[in-house]
Amino acid sequence: MQTPALRQLMSAYLHQDYDLIGDVWENVDAFVTESPDLAVLLPGEVAWTLANYPDEAELERFVDTLGCQLGPLDDEGGYRGWLTEIARRVAAATGQTNSN
Repeated sequence: MQTPALRQLMSAYLHQDYDLIGDVWENVDAFVTESPDLAVLLPGEVAWTLANYPDEAELERFVDTLGCQLGPLDDEGGYRGWLTEIARRVAAATGQTNSN
């Protein structure tokens, strides 16, 4: 599966200069606002990613290949927890009832 929404979020909003927009969640909000067509795809892409990269180290490597320059905070449950929360927030912002 291709993950254009996840790639756009990671490479354009969660790169090394992400703080020019704000914190991580402000960048996620900006992604939803500026890329609504991709935002609706993101929860499904995250679900696919989590299913296909069950190992945390593999998941981290995959996210890195998408251009992400950040990682989850210690209290965010690793990459799995972080991506799950991103998907939940994007689903809520786009009016989706379930991110999986």
